Amino acid sequence: MIMLNKLFGKKEAPRKDTVIEFKDGTQMDFDIYWLRRELEFQHQPDKLQFRTNENHSLKFGELINSLFDIRKEELSVLSINDGTLTTIEGEENIWNYEFLKHYNRDENGKYNYLCAGCSGLMNQKVLTLSYRTHSKTDSDNDKSISKKDAILIVHLQYPEGLKDKTLYVQTTFCLPTVMLERSKKGMNPQPKSLSILIAFDYRQKEEVENEFFTVFNSAKGKLKNNKTEELDYLERELLEVLFHPQIAKEFYFGKKVMTENRFWDAIEYFNNAFKVLQYKWWEDNLTHEEFQTLIECSFLIGYCYYELGLFDKSYKYLEFSSKNSNGGYKYQSEFINCLIALKDIRSLTIIDHNFESLTNKKEEDRSEYDYDFYMFLLRRRAYCMIELKQYEVAEDILKGILKNDPENEFAKQEIEYIKQMRNNE
Repeated sequence: MIMLNKLFGKKEAPRKDTVIEFKDGTQMDFDIYWLRRELEFQHQPDKLQFRTNENHSLKFGELINSLFDIRKEELSVLSINDGTLTTIEGEENIWNYEFLKHYNRDENGKYNYLCAGCSGLMNQKVLTLSYRTHSKTDSDNDKSISKKDAILIVHLQYPEGLKDKTLYVQTTFCLPTVMLERSKKGMNPQPKSLSILIAFDYRQKEEVENEFFTVFNSAKGKLKNNKTEELDYLERELLEVLFHPQIAKEFYFGKKVMTENRFWDAIEYFNNAFKVLQYKWWEDNLTHEEFQTLIECSFLIGYCYYELGLFDKSYKYLEFSSKNSNGGYKYQSEFINCLIALKDIRSLTIIDHNFESLTNKKEEDRSEYDYDFYMFLLRRRAYCMIELKQYEVAEDILKGILKNDPENEFAKQEIEYIKQMRNNE
């Protein structure tokens, strides 16, 4: 790992027309957009590696037969939604439907794959196939009834990669549970799903793979021989995808997008760091400093889920950070907020436990945040008492808050709320 820390420090002068240099002196090679996806593509099992091009059609029937053993004689109706709805009937027509044909360039070399997209999601397509319908099973040699009236749903995401080189389409297949399969699958049978990258090449397959493995093998060779200072931009970026050493970078971008209220984006960044640190913890290879980073990472993931209103998901992350942080106002307060949002019966117990810890704290151990935390606990306890309709207890707490802070808006508003509730009784 020490050696990997050197990977991203060296800058180099542009050597290709795909390399640009920014004002701050950093550089980027646009080839990384397809190399990263090719790395992911090559890590798929051989049987899941499907690639096509303008001179070779990838037939829909061959694809689903290879993946799910769906036979030609079982095909019934294929619906394609790319902003407009198209229906294809007849087993031959469905089998020979050219998957990803819309990525072919026209006679002028222009790309025409952009479309309105399913449900207004630009350039995303959903295919729905019905197979083994009643009419098909009657004429089929196989008289099994367990897969009768089956359906396959296929989702094609917006492509990634680089034009003129290779585009990669994340393709997700879902086989919902067939009604007559339920008795054979036990309690609560689950649908089957599969998500893979499918490549559409604008060059020969051999040329694409040769360029990829030239960069990839060169990077591995330099890493093995401890020549990390010789790594170029593409080699460094590929190794970063493989090893994820830059936890600090994931944290930086996570916090940056979190300030923009992009909570889902932030979760992805924080999760990258969390998984690496979690793996090191299981290997008993986590330093004290890294464990503190794991606590902070868990807190930030929980915080983002909380802001999204997903309290169940937030709970486990905030619980981990609060129990392993040796105190700390922000960790404990967010965990308590989460418990109250879930109406967890332990809320008051944990609030009281924190009250006790603060009360028993030695003077020399007190921090600048203790007063704020104490006031927070009072507010939360008052809130719980109001929810439990113990208005007198809540009112005493709120009046105590006003003695310390006569202008406290929360206390004033809650006292008025208690008056309204009493009048309504």
